[in-house]
Amino acid sequence: MSDRLGWTGPEPMIIEESLIKEDTLYSVLNRLASKMRDFPESVFDPKTHSLSSEVTIVLNDTVQNMSDGLGIKLKEGDHILFLPILAGGSN
Repeated sequence: MSDRLGWTGPEPMIIEESLIKEDTLYSVLNRLASKMRDFPESVFDPKTHSLSSEVTIVLNDTVQNMSDGLGIKLKEGDHILFLPILAGGSN
C-alpha cells in the first residue's frame, strides 16, 4: 500500500486535512480519494463506498469497528491512522 501512495521510506506519510463543519470519516475519505491518485485502490473506494480489506483505521488511538459504518463525526484535532494489514511468515 505505502509505495502506491508515494511513501517508500520507513517513516509514516503525514497528511493534514482541514475539516468542514459536520465532516464524517466518510466525507474525509472521499476527499482524500479525490486528491490522491492511488488512495481509492489502496485504502477507500468511493465508487463502492468501501474500505480496502487490507487496511485498519485507527481514530485517536482507537481501532474503529467499521460495522458501525463510516458516519463517525470528526472534530478538529482528530488523528486518523491507516494501518496496512501485513501477512507473511518465514519459509
